[in-house]
Parts: sequence; C-alpha cells; structure tokens
Amino acid sequence: MAQASGKYVTGTWIIDPQHSTVKFSIRHLITKKVPDVFTEFDGRIVTRPDVTRSSVQASIQVRSMNTFDTRRDDGTRSKDPFDAENHPAITYTSTAITPSNDDVRIHGSLTMRGVTRPVVLEVTQIRFERDAEGRHDVRFRATGQVNRQDFGVRFGVPLDRQGVLAGNRVDIELGVTARLLDDQDDELVTRAGGH
Repeated sequence: MAQASGKYVTGTWIIDPQHSTVKFSIRHLITKKVPDVFTEFDGRIVTRPDVTRSSVQASIQVRSMNTFDTRRDDGTRSKDPFDAENHPAITYTSTAITPSNDDVRIHGSLTMRGVTRPVVLEVTQIRFERDAEGRHDVRFRATGQVNRQDFGVRFGVPLDRQGVLAGNRVDIELGVTARLLDDQDDELVTRAGGH
C-alpha cells in the first residue's frame, strides 16, 4: 500500500542511480532466492497535476548485473539466457497509472531479450522532500513480478553448485530516488537525452 508524504510536486524527474537500487530475485526450486542487482540504469519520471497522466520510463544495462557470483554472472549474461550482446538493455515504459486511497499501480511494458510484456508495479512509501540546498527529490519503493519464460529467459544449466535450477517467478524490487529537473541541471539534462 502506498504511503505518500510531503507535498505533491509536478515536473520532470531524473532517476539518480547513485541513490537508487534495482533488484531482481529468482527463487530456486528450493526455498533459496538468488538476488540480482543492476548497477547501471537511468530513467525519467513525469508527474502531472492529474496523477493518471504521469509517466515513467527506465532502462537497465544487462551487463551491469551482479549476483555476487562471477561464474553465475558470466553465464547469465551469455546468449542463453539474457543475450546481452544482442539485447543490451531491459526497458520499461508506463502505459497507465492508477492511484487510489490505498495504493498506486504503474501499468507498463517491459522489454527484455526483444520481447515485450505488460508488467504492473505496485508503488509504496512515496515521499516528496527537499535536500539541504532546497532541491526537490522524490523517493519511492515499488515491487512487481514477472515470469521469466514469458520473455524467453531460460536456463539450460544449473545456476549453482548444488545443481538447483531456477524457478520461473522473478521478483522485482525497486528503491528509487529522483531529482526534479530544472534549467540549471546541465548534467541531468545530458543524462536525460537533452530534453
């Protein structure tokens, strides 16, 4: 459930990767989960007076995935399953935002390995605030789930030394901090593509 705090602020926000986290975890066919952390990503959020007209766009570099196991990382970046050479980025573009008194859901299209599927993110703990210099930040957490086979992500070999294969469900966990864009943000404008 979303718990918003601070005054709602409209504008264009650029995701700050240094203060944000992107995590995917795959449950093995036993109780253990294997966490994936992506360290290279960017994105843009546009908040409008009518919240339902707001939007989100994000891109994650597959090569930046870190599962804290070198052998596993090298294997998952290969052609099977992620094919990072031909599909270097995972992208997400919102198609609708549906707020209510209790929660906010972002409906969007997730593209991975050239396959696009609808994915819903449930947003929690939204917080609008100012830093020590008076600049606006927004922080929120979001969770979602996908079936890896829907995107053609299949593992032909075991993922760990115990010979345990990965399950199909992938849990998504995002911790996002974004900075409100203004005319003085030359570096952020460049990162956002110049507009």
